[in-house]
Amino acid sequence: MDELFDFQKLARKYKERVAIIDNKHTYTYQNLYDSAQNICDTNGIKMPYVVLIIKETRVFISEFIAVHLAGAIPIILTEQDLPNVPWLLKPLAGQWQWLTEFVDGVKNNQLRTGILFLGKTSGTTGNAKIYQRDWHSWRIGFERCFEVFEMNNDEIVMTTSSMATSLGLHTMLLSLYFGKSFYCFERYQPMHPLKSTIVYTVPTYLGLKDTNWAYNPNIRGIVSCGGELQNKLVKQWQTNHIKHALYELYGSSETSLVSWQKITQDKKPNDVGELFPAVTLEVNQHRRLIVSSPYLFCGYLGCNDHPITQVMTDDVGYYQDNHLYVLGRKSDVINHGGNKIYPSEIEHVLTHLTKSVVVFGVPDLVYGENIVAMVVTDETEPTLKSHAANYLPKYKVPTRYIFVDEIPKTPQQKISRALLTTDFMKGRWS
Repeated sequence: MDELFDFQKLARKYKERVAIIDNKHTYTYQNLYDSAQNICDTNGIKMPYVVLIIKETRVFISEFIAVHLAGAIPIILTEQDLPNVPWLLKPLAGQWQWLTEFVDGVKNNQLRTGILFLGKTSGTTGNAKIYQRDWHSWRIGFERCFEVFEMNNDEIVMTTSSMATSLGLHTMLLSLYFGKSFYCFERYQPMHPLKSTIVYTVPTYLGLKDTNWAYNPNIRGIVSCGGELQNKLVKQWQTNHIKHALYELYGSSETSLVSWQKITQDKKPNDVGELFPAVTLEVNQHRRLIVSSPYLFCGYLGCNDHPITQVMTDDVGYYQDNHLYVLGRKSDVINHGGNKIYPSEIEHVLTHLTKSVVVFGVPDLVYGENIVAMVVTDETEPTLKSHAANYLPKYKVPTRYIFVDEIPKTPQQKISRALLTTDFMKGRWS
């Protein structure tokens, strides 16, 4: 039988330890179990799948656990997904319900398969998909994170990411699995962790202006995921937060853990560290990264591709001297006059004169795609053009610069070049 997520077992093990800290209020593991059991008893969960819409973090965690106590599988969606729910869950027609929905009839017992939840990909590389994640692959991944991110003495775990994201859920469940206290982060609330804290976040969040939370003296470590850390941001962070241990994690919703590193000095461009234990990597003829590991997901909803033995990512890169180098996403590669150009190459050059920069391609009748650089900077366009011309061959020099106060991001605080291209073609920066 597949390994199941059993919060009742965790509640018995950690009972009076603090499970959640929410705006100075604390809730023990027993409190959390009792709250989840009350939701389970109150709501008539009869379908094998239950849709949960993201809301206040502590309430969501109780609902997530309640669905499992009822022997069902949660499907994690946001309010923005509401109009598309029937389409997204078409393969599960007649098998799902809302948490508060009254379902008449006999309970439709679910064959427990070890599935932990169903989530929605961000859609930054194409159409959003519903992916399936099992408990076993994440649990053994938690053990690896505990080791490499040196979490033995950390008592509080926090994430700046929403529970709608894979990173948010991963961090929350990792915290509960090890009996830690999960801190419910609110961006505009003052932060009051009381003991040694490790924070899981994304690079774009580290680059925001309002990072006052990071000055809390109890933060011991930062784990950055969801995009490569640029050396400029690394240096800035190490200068402002000299006591933080800074780690980088490379992975995705589908692959989970792939590589990691602890950054103590300058960071090489495109370097995302060494492979996690038990991860093997192939690079095909197009430089696409193919990952095999025990941490992989269970496939996309509606696709009969279980068990998953490897995942071909959308990323291109190479493996050298026991380190993985990611050049970018295949979908982000710019085809300019027959030349394949990786945006990161240009971004690494422009980062010296900008506060933030993202490079993307836009369709062009003559060259196929033109190169656009969106920048946050006090420098002038002639200065940027001269600098780029000094360090890049002519065919890699951006053909247009867009000056903004802040790079637009997705609700998951990620930068999507595909969405920037779409907005550009709609005339947003005309």
